[in-house]
Formats: sequence, structure tokens, C-alpha cells
Amino acid sequence: MSAQNCLGTVEISSHTHAADHGSQVSSAEVAAALGECAPSALQELVAHARRVCFEPHEVLYRQGTVSDTVLFITGGLLKLVAHLANGRARIVRLHRPGSIMGLSGLLKHDHAHTAVAVSRVSALRLPMGALDRLRADDPTTYVTLVERWYGYLREADTWITQFSTGPIRARVARLVTYLSEFQNDSADTQVQLLTCEEMGFILGVTTESVSRTLADFKRRNILVNQDHDYADERYAANVEQLRVIASA
Repeated sequence: MSAQNCLGTVEISSHTHAADHGSQVSSAEVAAALGECAPSALQELVAHARRVCFEPHEVLYRQGTVSDTVLFITGGLLKLVAHLANGRARIVRLHRPGSIMGLSGLLKHDHAHTAVAVSRVSALRLPMGALDRLRADDPTTYVTLVERWYGYLREADTWITQFSTGPIRARVARLVTYLSEFQNDSADTQVQLLTCEEMGFILGVTTESVSRTLADFKRRNILVNQDHDYADERYAANVEQLRVIASA
């Protein structure tokens, strides 16, 4: 089965669920979507957005479709998937609260990837027309959105460098280290692993290769499930040892 077909077995039809869309968006939701230092004009705009949520494996939008809305993520984890011409698929980026999805529409581009919820995702949704008005009314604030999009493009280059080169063992170690840093804003070394299939789609290797490498890390106590609940993929990670392996 191709990578694209494997991925398709877990994606369900795209639809959104409104969540209390009649009530005003709170300042905490705006902060989760934009951070504390966002321009006031953008904060005011997002305060009038509509709440939506997506269940795990649900598609937020599909590659090649028109980018006519923007999603400001307030909760959960999602992945961007690129379906390649050879029929394979790659996960090219992960996003968390504070990410802004659909910014390609600023330049009237279609979605370049398919966005899929990994966990339950909450977001604030605005039509692209609202950002077009922002461009006319407050071009300085509008530029901050363009800069955010450029930052995502630069991050994509980092993924190519870190996760597509070197021995599989080193690449898995880099990915686990990245996930630990991505998920934690402090020195916490806990990490919630993705599935072996998802990690394989990021690294461009087989699910079996990822599974064997993770099993070795667990045997060597580089990854330790402290609750001994192997249905829970959250581990304490020896980040120092992972970085040694990653540099190989």
C-alpha cells in the first residue's frame, strides 16, 4: 500500500463543528491564537472570528483547494501533508496553538498541503476578505501576517535539512528531540510521540524502521514510559543522549 493510501485510511471527510459561535471570543482565546504581543488591530479582528473545532484525523483543508479562509489555532496539534506526484505522501510540518493556517491565500494561492488534526484542534476562523480589508486599512499589521507566512516557509527548509538527511537512527533522534522541544515551553523533557506511521511520513522512511529504532531507544532507557502504560505514547526523554545520536 502506498504512503498516500495509508494516510487516506485515517483521514475522514472534511467538516467543521461550530463551537459557541454566538458568544464573543475571549481575550484568552485571542492570546492563544496570536500571542501576547500581536498588533491591536489584528487582535480586534480575530476577536470577531468564528470558533470551529476538528476531531483527531479530521481534515481542516485539502491540498489544491482554494485558500479562502484563515484559521488561527487556539488548541491541539495538526500536521501538514504534501501528496507527491509519485503517489507518496510526506508530513512537512507540525502546527500548534499560535499557528495561523491558510496564509497562502494572502497571495491568492491554493492550499499547498492537506492539513489534518492530530489531536482535537480548536481554532478561530476568518474569511480571507477580512484580511484583504486589513491590507487596505492597516498595511503595517498586514505585513506581520506575511512575515509569519515567510517564517513557516523557512521552517520547512529546516525540516528538509534535519529530517531528510543522514542515517535513520540519527533522523529519528532528531525528530524525537524536535517533538520534545516543540511540545514544551520549558526545560521539561517529556515527549508525546506521534505514531510510527506519522513519523515515517515525516522522515521518508518505513514504519518498520521507525518502530525498530524507537524500540531500541526504549530498551536503552533513552525513552522511558514512567507510567508503564504502553497505550500512552508519552515518555521521559534523555535529550542529551538523543542529541549525541542525532549528531551522528
